[in-house]
Amino acid sequence: MLKLFIHNVLKKRHFWRHADFDELSEVYIAMAFRGFALGMIGIFVPVYILKLGFGLSSLLLFFTCYFAIRIFTDFIAAYFTARYGPKHTLLMGYVFQICAAGSFTLIESGQFSLYLSALIWGAAASFTFIALHVDFSKIKHSDHGGKELGFLNVLERAGGMIGPIIGGVLATFFGAQVLFFVAAIVLFLGLIPLFSTVEPVKVNQKLHYKKLKLKPIKHDIISSVFYYVENTLCVVLWPAFLTLFVFLDDNIYGTIGALASVGFMVSIASAYAAGKIVDTKKGGALLRFASLGNAVIYLIRPFVQNVVGVLGINIINDSLTVGYRIPFTKGLYDAADQHPGLRIVYLSSIEGIGSLTKGIVWFQLYVLSLFITNYQLLVVGFIVAAICSVMINTQRFTALKG
Repeated sequence: MLKLFIHNVLKKRHFWRHADFDELSEVYIAMAFRGFALGMIGIFVPVYILKLGFGLSSLLLFFTCYFAIRIFTDFIAAYFTARYGPKHTLLMGYVFQICAAGSFTLIESGQFSLYLSALIWGAAASFTFIALHVDFSKIKHSDHGGKELGFLNVLERAGGMIGPIIGGVLATFFGAQVLFFVAAIVLFLGLIPLFSTVEPVKVNQKLHYKKLKLKPIKHDIISSVFYYVENTLCVVLWPAFLTLFVFLDDNIYGTIGALASVGFMVSIASAYAAGKIVDTKKGGALLRFASLGNAVIYLIRPFVQNVVGVLGINIINDSLTVGYRIPFTKGLYDAADQHPGLRIVYLSSIEGIGSLTKGIVWFQLYVLSLFITNYQLLVVGFIVAAICSVMINTQRFTALKG
């Protein structure tokens, strides 16, 4: 039913996609389910770890492990994608995600290691993101990819809007462990539509990393590193800050979930608008405005002390986030088109270098946390994220010029 709805809504406006619209719809559906599932647990993972009694240093070490494993699994996922195709890789990513969700439920009882869960979750991210990048960059329309990315973000954020509310309710009344079981079921449902069409790329490929020249893509790599670091700092440090310094009552899951949902709801309109702007060749200007505005927001975060402040930050941040993520992703995917035969090599190289950098950043924050207070550490993290947000503008993507 969801697939038919997507088809009917977009077919009239995107008539050029008729030949492979089922394929595009599958990606939309899979990511909608993923957005809903991760909306239930993603923002709560830092909260859950801290509420279990682990300190901020343990949380930082958790994400150090998460990105350390991805340095290797990003390339394993690339080889798997070349051998079996992105859909089968996404399937493996969801299997890892389900295993990670299950492992989280065993941490409190001591039956599973926090850091082993981080490794499984990291592998899940590698297989999911590599597959998504390859799949969507291959099937998106070069002239209208902004609208398609915009709609993808709309569906993800619709799931992200509902997920935190449901997640907050479940965690409040049934315990946080229930979240991970429900999320695993939702992720499994998202797999079902994926295999009604064939793989979008040639399978049984050989990957030749030596053929990818670094000099022409150095700005792609540098800007992507800043983009990825900023993203991960925001996703983790903000919920950690709210847990440690703003919401100290027992209803923290419900409060954070409700406030996150409002931000996602407002950003849905922004995602659709951003996609249209990108296709009018104004993506570069949109990226600059949104990324610089986002940097300012980071510098305000340490001073937030109440619900009103958190709500304002969430609304502004989520709207700005789609403003730079959609054009950046469009630029990256179009750049992948410029490397025929090396799409998987190009995308996995950028992801792998990004994971290496993120692992280094998180480890440095972990070491720093041993010498300064939690509040000081979070302030440093927000400042680093602000700098990264500004430095996203080092990109030189052809699609964003003009």
